[in-house]
Amino acid sequence: MSTSKYQLLISDIGGVLGTNGWDSQLRQKVVEHFRLDPQEVERRHRFYFDSYERGYLTFEEYLKTVVFYQPRDFTLEEIRDLVFAGSIAWPENLALFAAVKKANQLKFGLVSNEGQGITEHRVGKFGLREVADYMVVSHFVHMRKPDPKIWKLALNLSQVAAENAIYVDDRQIFVEAARGLGFTSFQHTSLANSRQMFLELGLKVE
Repeated sequence: MSTSKYQLLISDIGGVLGTNGWDSQLRQKVVEHFRLDPQEVERRHRFYFDSYERGYLTFEEYLKTVVFYQPRDFTLEEIRDLVFAGSIAWPENLALFAAVKKANQLKFGLVSNEGQGITEHRVGKFGLREVADYMVVSHFVHMRKPDPKIWKLALNLSQVAAENAIYVDDRQIFVEAARGLGFTSFQHTSLANSRQMFLELGLKVE
């Protein structure tokens, strides 16, 4: 039986367990590959992205407003395939979090800002069903980090208090937001750093 005070581990997905689902680097790749106007894509992206990540637009609807507002000589499916191919799991990171969960008898949840379509693809590609006990994803719950309610929902689902939970994210601003709610939280900067942070928190990593 674990003697640690911690009962729950929560992690972001993109930037911790694998690449991001739809970030500026991937948008740039799409813009360059399909020779789009980068300024117009970013302008439209800023208008529609919040609605997309909160679950009020499908990925196809988002692309129709951001890219296919005029006729193109390529298809929506071609862009979607390129975006999906850009999602790469990090097996060693997944293995570390799975090992920490098992060795310390923790519940393991995921809290992520991701939009429809991309999430479902990444859950399967990364094997997240086999690793996590549950997932709180922005487009399903219509909330995005740093809205405190998204972390509170994750706590309610696990029935664990914030002081008994660890939160890991690659973005320091979200680390700070979770810490303000009572989580023990740290920024993932590398596999070695996260391993060391778990050890410093008194957790087993094997």
